[in-house]
Amino acid sequence: MVKFGPSRAERTDIHAPIHRLNLNLLYPLDAILHAPTLTEAGRRVRLSQSAMSHALRRLREHFADDLITYLNGETQLTPLGLALRDEARRVMREVNGTFNFSLVFDPLTSSGTITVAAPDAIEQILLGTVQRLLVDAAPKLTVSVIPLDASDPRRVLDQGADLLVLPMDAALPELEQVPIIKDSVSCMIWTGHSRLGDQYEIDEDTYRAARHVIARDERLSVFASDPRASELLRARQIVMRTTSQAALPAIIIGSDLVATGSVWLFQYYASILPVKVVGAPFVRPATSIVAQCAAHKRRDPMLAWFVKQIKEYTRSAPGQRS
Repeated sequence: MVKFGPSRAERTDIHAPIHRLNLNLLYPLDAILHAPTLTEAGRRVRLSQSAMSHALRRLREHFADDLITYLNGETQLTPLGLALRDEARRVMREVNGTFNFSLVFDPLTSSGTITVAAPDAIEQILLGTVQRLLVDAAPKLTVSVIPLDASDPRRVLDQGADLLVLPMDAALPELEQVPIIKDSVSCMIWTGHSRLGDQYEIDEDTYRAARHVIARDERLSVFASDPRASELLRARQIVMRTTSQAALPAIIIGSDLVATGSVWLFQYYASILPVKVVGAPFVRPATSIVAQCAAHKRRDPMLAWFVKQIKEYTRSAPGQRS
């Protein structure tokens, strides 16, 4: 009869002694590899200069490597220190997640902080609104939003993000995706536009002849498989690039400039400002905005509750299915 169970090697690993000293050095290790000075590293983990010097000496003995050098006010990581930098931060996130984990979250009484990474447009029209709705529902919950570069979303995980809210084409493949809202591409103009003020579509010739404003974080990769749309976007006469999507309405108002981007975002602007949404002169495929929990937070009930509130809010958004 075949018996299933852990191998001898696995049993050995399970019952191997834990070196408590090495575990105690995790916090100093992470701080030393990320702080600009040893003094600053000590401040971050609330240890004195002498205690940090002692920790660094023990770490160097453990790894048989200098890990980091301090010379004339400059720090430099050794190859091993550089390799350990991201790994130490990953382990610290998981350790913190373990010790701060709770199986119960009562929104009326539980306290906590959720760090969300999102592009500025999503922060403005989604997270800000949701947080205002949660003032009474979860009075002790704090939401901290940090910028997300959709071209490199992994970076914000190292900055402590618990939740990513981003376009699906920018999502990290290793993390579960929770669809939040459907979106597509449209154009936005001033309501007093000299040629299009009374129209709700823009034809191809007018689009080519128009002067355009774009945001530096513009993401239109959804058109990568559509040669005609891609050609139109490349052919735009771009006269201004803004720092963010939030600046587009202020620039468009009072001009004949055209912006191309999220219909969801542009509909929000049209509800509060003298701008209007007009259909773009190409097929507008739908895309999704998704939420992704950091791996060490995937079972956090507070985070699951927060994502649920976002989804419930977006069900009432234009063009969304309930």
